Amino acid sequence: MTNTIKKSSVTRQLILDAAAKKLSQHGYHGTYLKDIAESINMQAGSLYYHFNSKEALVQEVLNKSVHLIRDIVEYEVEQLAKAPSFPDLLRAAIRGHLIAILRHSDYTLASIRNYGQVPETVHNAAQPDRDAYENFWRDLFEQAEKDGVIRTGVDKHLLRLAIFGSMNWASIWYVDSGASVEAIAQSQADLFLNGCYVDGEHRAV
Repeated sequence: MTNTIKKSSVTRQLILDAAAKKLSQHGYHGTYLKDIAESINMQAGSLYYHFNSKEALVQEVLNKSVHLIRDIVEYEVEQLAKAPSFPDLLRAAIRGHLIAILRHSDYTLASIRNYGQVPETVHNAAQPDRDAYENFWRDLFEQAEKDGVIRTGVDKHLLRLAIFGSMNWASIWYVDSGASVEAIAQSQADLFLNGCYVDGEHRAV
């Protein structure tokens, strides 16, 4: 029985990996169960032993993507010293998100590309996990504003969307950039923490 359960678990993971790759490449409407099955030498009908529908399979891919990102971000934050500063927290969170985005690109691209394409039932089922992760960022900026380390009046919602957009779309240009994950994380954190404008008083000569 144990070997059967283990084999089923391995097969399920193979299906998820194959589905994530197809979804990241072709999108929800261009991905078919038969293509997923063929890519791992499986009969399409066999997929239904593990997932009762395409929607159920896609929902699990989306959930796994969010879990990967959240777990890696939490790990990076946990490596910080006790009572870390806001800049250190932001750098760690950006680094963790980018590690997930760039090293697990099939899953994260599948999520980024397909979240707006999936049926409403899949979208609604995946939303709680997505909200839970986004709440980490909301809390981070709320606390930073209370501590007076970001400007009062900054639109925290737009700030979060801007950071997410910057991180998520790194998956598109990352390979061609030649930069490391660490270098991209440092650059993005520095841009959001310090901006790019140098006034006359501080301009280099």
